[in-house]
Amino acid sequence: MILYIHIPFCNNKCGYCTFNSYANEDSLKKAYMEALYEDIKYFLSENNEIIKSIFFGGGTPNSIPSKDYEKIFEYLNTSGKIQKNCEITAEVNPDLVTLEWCKDMKNFGVNRISMGVQSFYEDKLIFLQREHNIKNIFSSIDIIHKSGFGNISIDLIYDTPKDNKKRIFEEIRKASELPINHLSAYSLSIENHSALQKIYGKNPQTYSFFKEIREALKYYQFNQYEVSSYSRGYKVEHNLSYWDSEEYIGCGAGAVGKIAKNRFYAISNISSYIQNPLKRKVEVLKKNDIRIESIFLGLRCEIGVETKLLDNNKVKILIDENKCHLKGSRLVANDYFLADEIALWLM
Repeated sequence: MILYIHIPFCNNKCGYCTFNSYANEDSLKKAYMEALYEDIKYFLSENNEIIKSIFFGGGTPNSIPSKDYEKIFEYLNTSGKIQKNCEITAEVNPDLVTLEWCKDMKNFGVNRISMGVQSFYEDKLIFLQREHNIKNIFSSIDIIHKSGFGNISIDLIYDTPKDNKKRIFEEIRKASELPINHLSAYSLSIENHSALQKIYGKNPQTYSFFKEIREALKYYQFNQYEVSSYSRGYKVEHNLSYWDSEEYIGCGAGAVGKIAKNRFYAISNISSYIQNPLKRKVEVLKKNDIRIESIFLGLRCEIGVETKLLDNNKVKILIDENKCHLKGSRLVANDYFLADEIALWLM
């Protein structure tokens, strides 16, 4: 089982973001962290499974002072519910990385950092409405590395109007020179109610550079193991668990969890969550809902999907047409970028 912990605070809402995050809510941070502590403590005490991965996502986890995490980590480290050598990830924004924050979080038990770089070009960062600049990226990575983190990942976004084949390759070249062992590359999706959607309506970039991204990453020894995920020596336990349809606990405003046939939704509004951090809306999943989810998640990565969930004739056709292959009892897509198309055909 894995644990997701949501930090919904940001200094700025990025143009593409529709996550449950809020800017200009600093006055609520202290009360939120107290409520979050109660949330984590309650749901872990109700769970008998050992947690093998914890992910602090956002929002911007490093917008919260490190000392405000201390109580949470004291509980996590003494609860008896956390696996030895548990993968513990914290997302960070480059402009807020400090040596003190990194060292404190490392001492608390965080052993992996995921940084939202998004681009190595200033004009692209401006288009995406990011707060940081190129200098922040390199100085922050240096701080993180010097703080003792061996597992460092960065996120990049492609398919913006600022991209072309040459710039895509150059972005990956610059990424390859960093002391990172993982990279996530996401195609820009302009969602409803995002700041970019109000400006453009839909993505003005009509050509997708997914092949160029994959080729460049392969050239620099990053191996694709999921649609957006590339390993240079490390595969993320937390993400693999999601894609394998494992159970997970979600704590924090707007966090989602799934145990057995139930999906749990925490209150999204920060103030309301603070008042009632244990409240959950429960969705009962039907057997076919679980099957469909398993197919879509499994096919988008190297895990694949159990063939017992699929029509044998369709499985044979996919193998004969070289769209998929078998890995034990699982069907694995030969091209993860075709995963959704394959999954829809298998329904």
